Amino acid sequence: MKERKLTKRGTKRREQVLEVAARLFAEQSYHGTTVGDVCDALGVGKGVFYWYFESKEALFSELLEGSLLQLRRSQEEAITLARDPVARIEQGIRASIKFFDDNPEVLSLIRIAGRYEEFQTLVQRGQHIVVADTAGHIKEGMAAGLIRPGDPELMGHGILGAIFHFVEVYMDSTNGNDRPQLADEAVTFCLRGLLEVR
Repeated sequence: MKERKLTKRGTKRREQVLEVAARLFAEQSYHGTTVGDVCDALGVGKGVFYWYFESKEALFSELLEGSLLQLRRSQEEAITLARDPVARIEQGIRASIKFFDDNPEVLSLIRIAGRYEEFQTLVQRGQHIVVADTAGHIKEGMAAGLIRPGDPELMGHGILGAIFHFVEVYMDSTNGNDRPQLADEAVTFCLRGLLEVR
Protein backbone atom coordinates (compact mmCIF):
# COMPACT_ATOMS: atom_id res chain seq x y z
CA MET A 1 0.00 0.00 0.00
CA LYS A 2 1.27 3.44 -0.90
CA GLU A 3 2.29 5.52 2.12
CA ARG A 4 -0.18 8.37 2.63
CA LYS A 5 0.93 11.79 3.76
CA LEU A 6 -1.19 12.44 6.84
CA THR A 7 -2.31 15.64 8.43
CA LYS A 8 -1.94 16.08 12.19
CA ARG A 9 -5.57 15.05 12.57
CA GLY A 10 -5.06 12.06 10.27
CA THR A 11 -2.03 10.95 12.25
CA LYS A 12 -4.04 11.17 15.46
CA ARG A 13 -6.90 9.13 13.94
CA ARG A 14 -4.44 6.49 12.70
CA GLU A 15 -2.97 6.23 16.22
CA GLN A 16 -6.50 5.79 17.60
CA VAL A 17 -7.10 2.90 15.19
CA LEU A 18 -3.85 1.25 16.36
CA GLU A 19 -4.66 1.78 20.04
CA VAL A 20 -8.21 0.41 19.80
CA ALA A 21 -7.09 -2.53 17.66
CA ALA A 22 -4.35 -3.46 20.17
CA ARG A 23 -6.93 -3.54 22.96
CA LEU A 24 -9.41 -5.59 20.92
CA PHE A 25 -6.79 -8.09 19.76
CA ALA A 26 -5.67 -8.54 23.37
CA GLU A 27 -9.28 -9.08 24.52
CA GLN A 28 -10.71 -11.05 21.58
CA SER A 29 -7.65 -12.53 19.79
CA TYR A 30 -6.75 -12.03 16.14
CA HIS A 31 -9.52 -14.03 14.47
CA GLY A 32 -12.03 -12.93 17.09
CA THR A 33 -11.52 -9.29 16.08
CA THR A 34 -12.90 -7.95 12.82
CA VAL A 35 -12.32 -4.69 10.97
CA GLY A 36 -15.97 -3.94 11.84
CA ASP A 37 -15.19 -4.35 15.56
CA VAL A 38 -12.39 -1.82 15.32
CA CYS A 39 -14.61 0.62 13.41
CA ASP A 40 -17.53 0.15 15.82
CA ALA A 41 -15.26 0.82 18.81
CA LEU A 42 -14.10 4.05 17.17
CA GLY A 43 -17.55 5.01 15.89
CA VAL A 44 -16.37 5.27 12.27
CA GLY A 45 -17.11 3.53 8.99
CA LYS A 46 -14.90 0.93 7.34
CA GLY A 47 -13.71 3.51 4.82
CA VAL A 48 -11.78 5.22 7.62
CA PHE A 49 -10.03 1.96 8.49
CA TYR A 50 -9.09 1.23 4.89
CA TRP A 51 -7.81 4.77 4.44
CA TYR A 52 -5.03 3.92 6.89
CA PHE A 53 -4.57 0.13 6.56
CA GLU A 54 -5.02 -2.19 3.62
CA SER A 55 -6.11 -5.13 5.80
CA LYS A 56 -6.47 -6.47 9.31
CA GLU A 57 -3.26 -8.46 8.76
CA ALA A 58 -1.36 -5.27 7.83
CA LEU A 59 -2.72 -3.56 10.94
CA PHE A 60 -1.70 -6.44 13.23
CA SER A 61 1.75 -6.65 11.63
CA GLU A 62 2.32 -2.95 12.21
CA LEU A 63 1.16 -3.22 15.82
CA LEU A 64 3.48 -6.15 16.44
CA GLU A 65 6.50 -4.56 14.75
CA GLY A 66 5.91 -1.27 16.55
CA SER A 67 5.60 -3.04 19.90
CA LEU A 68 8.82 -4.99 19.39
CA LEU A 69 10.58 -1.76 18.42
CA GLN A 70 9.31 -0.06 21.59
CA LEU A 71 10.59 -2.99 23.65
CA ARG A 72 14.04 -2.71 22.06
CA ARG A 73 14.12 1.05 22.66
CA SER A 74 13.23 0.49 26.32
CA GLN A 75 16.08 -2.00 26.62
CA GLU A 76 18.55 0.33 24.87
CA GLU A 77 17.55 3.27 27.06
CA ALA A 78 17.93 1.19 30.22
CA ILE A 79 21.48 0.09 29.43
CA THR A 80 22.92 3.44 28.34
CA LEU A 81 24.44 4.24 31.73
CA ALA A 82 25.43 0.68 32.68
CA ARG A 83 29.14 0.51 33.49
CA ASP A 84 29.99 -2.99 32.20
CA PRO A 85 28.46 -5.80 30.10
CA VAL A 86 27.06 -7.68 33.10
CA ALA A 87 25.29 -4.53 34.30
CA ARG A 88 23.94 -3.99 30.76
CA ILE A 89 22.55 -7.53 30.70
CA GLU A 90 20.97 -6.99 34.13
CA GLN A 91 19.41 -3.67 33.14
CA GLY A 92 18.16 -5.18 29.87
CA ILE A 93 16.40 -7.98 31.78
CA ARG A 94 14.84 -5.50 34.20
CA ALA A 95 13.76 -3.20 31.34
CA SER A 96 12.15 -6.12 29.49
CA ILE A 97 10.09 -7.20 32.48
CA LYS A 98 9.09 -3.61 33.27
CA PHE A 99 8.07 -3.07 29.65
CA PHE A 100 5.75 -6.08 29.67
CA ASP A 101 4.37 -5.04 33.05
CA ASP A 102 3.66 -1.53 31.73
CA ASN A 103 2.35 -2.80 28.35
CA PRO A 104 0.44 -6.05 28.96
CA GLU A 105 -1.26 -5.80 25.56
CA VAL A 106 2.15 -6.34 23.92
CA LEU A 107 2.46 -9.70 25.61
CA SER A 108 -0.96 -10.59 24.18
CA LEU A 109 0.14 -9.51 20.69
CA ILE A 110 3.26 -11.69 20.90
CA ARG A 111 1.23 -14.66 22.15
CA ILE A 112 -1.22 -14.23 19.28
CA ALA A 113 1.55 -13.83 16.71
CA GLY A 114 3.18 -17.05 17.88
CA ARG A 115 0.01 -18.97 16.96
CA TYR A 116 -0.28 -17.71 13.37
CA GLU A 117 2.21 -18.59 10.67
CA GLU A 118 1.81 -15.23 8.92
CA PHE A 119 3.20 -13.41 11.98
CA GLN A 120 5.81 -15.85 13.29
CA THR A 121 8.55 -14.39 11.08
CA LEU A 122 8.09 -10.98 12.72
CA VAL A 123 8.45 -12.49 16.20
CA GLN A 124 11.48 -14.53 15.15
CA ARG A 125 13.13 -11.44 13.65
CA GLY A 126 12.60 -9.56 16.91
CA GLN A 127 14.01 -12.48 18.89
CA HIS A 128 17.05 -12.67 16.61
CA ILE A 129 17.81 -8.98 17.21
CA VAL A 130 17.52 -9.33 21.01
CA VAL A 131 19.70 -12.46 21.05
CA ALA A 132 22.34 -10.78 18.86
CA ASP A 133 22.39 -7.72 21.16
CA THR A 134 22.67 -9.91 24.26
CA ALA A 135 25.34 -12.13 22.70
CA GLY A 136 27.39 -8.98 22.04
CA HIS A 137 27.30 -8.05 25.73
CA ILE A 138 28.13 -11.64 26.68
CA LYS A 139 31.17 -11.71 24.36
CA GLU A 140 32.37 -8.45 25.87
CA GLY A 141 31.89 -9.90 29.37
CA MET A 142 33.84 -13.01 28.42
CA ALA A 143 36.71 -10.90 27.07
CA ALA A 144 36.80 -9.00 30.37
CA GLY A 145 36.76 -12.23 32.39
CA LEU A 146 33.36 -11.40 33.92
CA ILE A 147 31.35 -14.11 32.16
CA ARG A 148 32.30 -17.77 31.96
CA PRO A 149 33.39 -19.20 28.60
CA GLY A 150 30.65 -20.62 26.42
CA ASP A 151 28.58 -20.01 23.31
CA PRO A 152 27.35 -16.39 23.52
CA GLU A 153 24.45 -17.01 21.14
CA LEU A 154 23.19 -20.02 23.10
CA MET A 155 23.49 -18.02 26.31
CA GLY A 156 21.57 -15.15 24.69
CA HIS A 157 18.78 -17.54 23.73
CA GLY A 158 18.77 -18.85 27.31
CA ILE A 159 18.29 -15.36 28.72
CA LEU A 160 15.54 -14.55 26.23
CA GLY A 161 13.82 -17.86 26.96
CA ALA A 162 13.99 -17.34 30.71
CA ILE A 163 12.57 -13.81 30.48
CA PHE A 164 9.68 -14.89 28.29
CA HIS A 165 8.92 -17.88 30.48
CA PHE A 166 8.86 -15.73 33.63
CA VAL A 167 6.63 -13.21 31.88
CA GLU A 168 4.35 -15.91 30.43
CA VAL A 169 3.82 -17.53 33.82
CA TYR A 170 3.54 -14.48 36.05
CA MET A 171 1.93 -11.79 33.89
CA ASP A 172 -1.31 -11.56 32.02
CA SER A 173 -3.15 -8.86 30.13
CA THR A 174 -5.74 -8.31 32.86
CA ASN A 175 -3.87 -8.50 36.17
CA GLY A 176 -0.36 -7.53 35.08
CA ASN A 177 2.53 -8.73 37.25
CA ASP A 178 1.43 -10.44 40.44
CA ARG A 179 5.04 -10.94 41.59
CA PRO A 180 6.82 -7.68 42.47
CA GLN A 181 10.12 -9.59 42.88
CA LEU A 182 9.90 -11.00 39.33
CA ALA A 183 12.68 -8.83 37.87
CA ASP A 184 15.01 -9.60 40.79
CA GLU A 185 14.44 -13.34 40.42
CA ALA A 186 14.88 -13.23 36.64
CA VAL A 187 18.16 -11.31 37.00
CA THR A 188 19.47 -13.69 39.67
CA PHE A 189 18.54 -16.76 37.63
CA CYS A 190 20.08 -15.47 34.39
CA LEU A 191 23.25 -14.03 35.87
CA ARG A 192 24.02 -17.14 37.90
CA GLY A 193 24.13 -19.04 34.64
CA LEU A 194 26.49 -16.53 33.05
CA LEU A 195 28.95 -15.39 35.65
CA GLU A 196 32.42 -16.82 35.93
CA VAL A 197 32.70 -19.19 38.89
CA ARG A 198 35.39 -17.85 41.20
